[in-house]
Amino acid sequence: MEATIPIREISRLTGVNSVTLRAWERRYGLIKPSRTHKGHRLYCQEDIELIKKIQAWLARGLAIGKISELLDSNQFSYELEIENIWQTYFFELSTLMSELNLGKLDAYFNQLFSVYPAEIIADQLIAPMLENLSEDVFGNKIKKSILINRLSEYLCMLTQRQQQQISGKRLAIIQLTSSSNFLTNTLLHYGLTMNQFRSELIGLSTATEMVFATKQLALDGIVVYNDYCSSLGDFLRELMQLVQKVSVPIVVGGELSTAIGIDFPTHVTLVRRAGQQELMSAIHDIFPV
Repeated sequence: MEATIPIREISRLTGVNSVTLRAWERRYGLIKPSRTHKGHRLYCQEDIELIKKIQAWLARGLAIGKISELLDSNQFSYELEIENIWQTYFFELSTLMSELNLGKLDAYFNQLFSVYPAEIIADQLIAPMLENLSEDVFGNKIKKSILINRLSEYLCMLTQRQQQQISGKRLAIIQLTSSSNFLTNTLLHYGLTMNQFRSELIGLSTATEMVFATKQLALDGIVVYNDYCSSLGDFLRELMQLVQKVSVPIVVGGELSTAIGIDFPTHVTLVRRAGQQELMSAIHDIFPV
């Protein structure tokens, strides 16, 4: 099959950023793109299918270093039992937070985000860690605060670099009635950017304010991402107002989306399973490349 797809387009089609694709190629030999006479990488349709298969295995917890062994042996069966690498990553992050070893924490983030897509990291590692650090245990408050601030700063730096290179659909990430964890929204902001969307991280907003923002920012869609709220009734009333006042596609994700039992107009999509992997999949369905 002829390879004609450049790396930026492959990144847009798969949601895996170019830095990660290069790491998969150089460090692990998972992808073998052809090259132009000037050295630019070119991919084919088979590479797209392979990348999606790799993403599925990473989401299941297979270590990145083990995937090449499966490729070589042609043992890609989803019935295969694997050791979940995310348990190891969780232990490593717990140790770094217990020691408050900020130098190693930065190196840990660098290694992790160069290899794994943001939505997998969010679901498999950061969300469980934030839940763990929310327990009423001495030291957890400072650990959680440092994790949120340090990782948010890191992700904002990466996002700012990438934003200069994209021209996809413009989406706003908001929360209604209650502000949830800022870090999960920052992870979503980074993930959307890596998936070639022009993401705007707005945070807590109202339906009336979003009418203004939709017009002034020329938004193509709105992502409502709430993991909790003080009142489900208030949240639903605000969401209904938003649905009535704006006509762009609205995607509702986070833990609250699983608790909504009413029907909405066709321009609203409820992601019935919590987690950013399901949310990202829904967004790609609404805004196909």
